[in-house]
Amino acid sequence: MRRSSCQWRLALILFLLGGVLRSNPAVAESDFAYSPEVVLTGPVGDDVQWIASLEPKITSDAQQASEISLVGGLCWKPVDYLAVIPQFKYITKGVDDCSNELRPRIAMELTGKAGVYKVALRNRLEYRMKEDQDEYWRYRGRIKLKFPKVGTISPFIYDEVFYEFGDKDELNGNEMGFGGGLPLGDKLSLCLDVRLCHSRSEEKWGTGNISFLTTFKYSF
Repeated sequence: MRRSSCQWRLALILFLLGGVLRSNPAVAESDFAYSPEVVLTGPVGDDVQWIASLEPKITSDAQQASEISLVGGLCWKPVDYLAVIPQFKYITKGVDDCSNELRPRIAMELTGKAGVYKVALRNRLEYRMKEDQDEYWRYRGRIKLKFPKVGTISPFIYDEVFYEFGDKDELNGNEMGFGGGLPLGDKLSLCLDVRLCHSRSEEKWGTGNISFLTTFKYSF
């Protein structure tokens, strides 16, 4: 009975969160993007895995991918609650806004439990090298809360802040979202993610952009 009650409360929380996003005036005026991501992982050693991913981004006013990201790196877990993740990300824009970006980055993620919930704290530092622009460092801090499973689905919510160093030296981005992951087999899984992104420019926060992500992950 207690588990059933928890599942109903979780479903209500996600429904209300979706309602808040839909009714927010900033969301109503936002742009929409869809990102179908593919992630591949495999073992390197007992505590290390390699990671490779491909993520095109398709905006609501584009007939082709407006942005494509390629990521490669490692995930080292010296202990169960800590992961160190060095990666390299390459981004290329669409034809109308042709530009490339190289982005080496490293993250440290701590995981733990708060009752029946799982909590993940990720701190990421990345160096952004955009074509024909000044280079700068950016910090990203994310907290993610995973709820108990509802059937085979593992729901989650998260919030992430972005701080840009250099000329701006300011907090200039925020992402919040919710979704769920489910297994599709022994080695294949699917994650669905609805994300609201806000950015700051010239001391003003934008109306925000909505992204829908589908991530297929295959583990060798």
